[in-house]
This record gives sequence, structure tokens and C-alpha cells, in this order.
Amino acid sequence: MNQQCEKLGEFCDFLYGDGLPEAQRKRGAIPVYGSNGIVGWHNQAITKGRTIIIGRKGSIGEVHFSESPCWPIDTTYYVEVTKRPCDLHWLYYMLIALDLTQLNKSAAVPGLNRDDAYEKEIPLYSPSEQKCITAILKKADRLRRFRRYALELSGTYLQSVLLEMFGDPAKNPKHWQIRPLRSIALKFSDGPFGSNLKTEHYTSSGIRVIRLQNIGVGQLINDDKAYISEAHFATLDKHRCLPGDVIVGTLGDPNLRACNLPSFIPVALNKADCVQIRVNPKEATAEYICWLLNLPHTLFLATGMIHGQTRDRINMGRLAELEVPIPPLSLQQDFSHIVQGYNKLRTRQREAERQAEHLFQTLLHKAFQGQLTSDEGGMSVSDIEIAHRQTPEVMGIPEPIDTGAFQLALPLE
Repeated sequence: MNQQCEKLGEFCDFLYGDGLPEAQRKRGAIPVYGSNGIVGWHNQAITKGRTIIIGRKGSIGEVHFSESPCWPIDTTYYVEVTKRPCDLHWLYYMLIALDLTQLNKSAAVPGLNRDDAYEKEIPLYSPSEQKCITAILKKADRLRRFRRYALELSGTYLQSVLLEMFGDPAKNPKHWQIRPLRSIALKFSDGPFGSNLKTEHYTSSGIRVIRLQNIGVGQLINDDKAYISEAHFATLDKHRCLPGDVIVGTLGDPNLRACNLPSFIPVALNKADCVQIRVNPKEATAEYICWLLNLPHTLFLATGMIHGQTRDRINMGRLAELEVPIPPLSLQQDFSHIVQGYNKLRTRQREAERQAEHLFQTLLHKAFQGQLTSDEGGMSVSDIEIAHRQTPEVMGIPEPIDTGAFQLALPLE
């Protein structure tokens, strides 16, 4: 770092937040901050204006900013007044760049020692430079938050469309035929149990194993990957999963969630408690069954089937007998077309979010290293070209308002 630096302790003091149990909070519009952000509301504040909140216990080192008076609780530190004149937003971004999450001092309960934080160095900028840098970072920060919010906003869209098209499955207001899940499946299979598939069977590459942590609501969570060798897979071939199969998580939160195996995984193996449903295309579509199982209303239908001595689960046999509405195949196919368009939209949204996050982190790094001048920053921000895309209607049902499907034209390296 070529920029002149000074220790954080010369800029500010971290003040302790004050305890405010939920039972003592009174209805109001004052945000109550914990270490991971807003945790509630109250009718009075302990700060007088804009405030930086830093996680002290729990989500240690996480940094939040309140534009208005607030109440940081006792798991936090906060800063609202600095020792020397500086832009509070600029200090907020410098604290993010310091990555105080690395200063955990407690093995049992994560904790941040403020004296350790005070020893960290941040670059010195003049007030005018701070203002320019803050303006640049705020633009990039707003963009990444906008992208993230758009992704979250569209997350429940398909559940809403399914309810609109087919009604609440628990009430079946449109009087569709009711059938057990097993009756519309070509294959209904749980993964291998016990010694057939153990941790020691996992390899660094080979055939993908789909585990509970990989099953999200309507999407495969492509992290925490596990594999087995092709030789071992040959002994478990009856558990072979193919693209399009519905993979159902029957344990965890929520107790019933499903995704379709994506096409980029040509073959996989489902683990125990991950039920594979290969839908009979003459009876139903995989997209309809997947999103039907993701409805909270369907989980309500299955409530009586969920049991467990230590953890609640619904076993394969009970799931197979779950009776659900099966609309005409042509309507299910219409829904599947909407799902396919939605999946393309989500892919664009995730890429837009990734690029916005990359832009913010790049500018933040440059600012911390003393490499972000006002001219340079202005050029970086102008690299963001926003192009609005009109989304077509499918069956008269519009796709979600695409508040995040903008593309960033910027260098990624």
C-alpha cells in the first residue's frame, strides 16, 4: 500500500451497545441492531444520528450502517462520532475493507476485541478525497444491493404462479384429480443407507452425490460437492439419478423441499433422505411436481406424515402415499414453460449480481490500497451500462418485474 496510513484507533472509538431484550421493546420505528443487522424495532434510540454498527459477539466484525438514530444492542459496538473529521460513510467502507471478521478471539462464542481492531491501519485521505471515494462506493454498493434484492424478490415467484394457476393443494378449489405421488412416477427411490455409502467412499471426482445440503427450494445448491468413484457407483446403479429427476429433501428446513437435477450433472446418486422421483411424462411434468412439493401448503398436507425420534423427517414410503392434486397435463406443461423462462431469468440475475459484487469489491480494494482517485473512480462507475429488458408474458401471466435483470458492461479482471 503506497497510501499513507494510520491506525483505526486514531479515527474512532468503538462504543458498547446496550442490552434490549425483545420483551422490553416497545412498538416504534427505531431500528434495533444486533451483530447481523436489524433484529427488531423500538420506540427510542441510544444514538443521535447516522451510526456504524460492528458485530462484537455472534456475527463478529460484520459492519452495518444506519442512516437514522438507532439502538445497537450489547452484542455490538457502534460509532456515531469520530475523533477526527471524516466522512462516516467513508469510515464504514474502510471498516468493511478491514475484514474484522478475521479477529475472532473466542473459541466458544465468537468475539471481537476492539483493541485488536484499533491496531488495524486504514489509508489517510483528505476530506474531499473521502467524499469522492464515498460517492463512488455508494453507487457500486447500491447496485449490488439492488441486484441482491431483485434475486430475493423473484425467489417466491413460481410458488405464486402455481397457486394462481392450480389453487391451494390442501383445499383443491379447482377440483383436480387427487392421486398419490407414487402413481405419477416411473421411479420412486430413496438413496443408499448404512454401509453402502459412507464418508470414506467419497472421492475428489467421479459420480456426483446429491446430499440434503444440496437440495434447495426449487434449485440445486451446487456447493459442498461430494463424489464417489465410478467403480463404487456401479454397485449402486439402482440409485442412478438423471437430469430432470425431482430430488426431494425429507429432513431439514423445510422438511419438504425439492429441486430438479440440472442438465449440467449428467448422472448422479441420491443419498439417504434424498428421495428421487422420476415423473412419468404421460401423467405429470417434473417442474409441476417439484414446485408443488415446495409449497408450504403441501408441507401442511404432509404434516401428519412427519415423524422422528431425534429429527423430524418424512420417510419415502409416506411421501409416496402423499395425495396431491394432478391437473390436466396440458396445464402442467404450460406451467413448465413458465418455469423454463424463469430459470433463464434467474441465471441472468445471478450473473448480474455476481458482476455487481465484483465491481464493488474491486473498487473497495482500490480505495483501501490508495489506488482509487476521483478520475479513476469516475471512469469505473461509467463502465456500468444499464439496459432494461422487457419481459414477455406467458399465458397472460407476466414474469416477475425484472428489477435485477440488468447487465453490467465492465471488465471482470
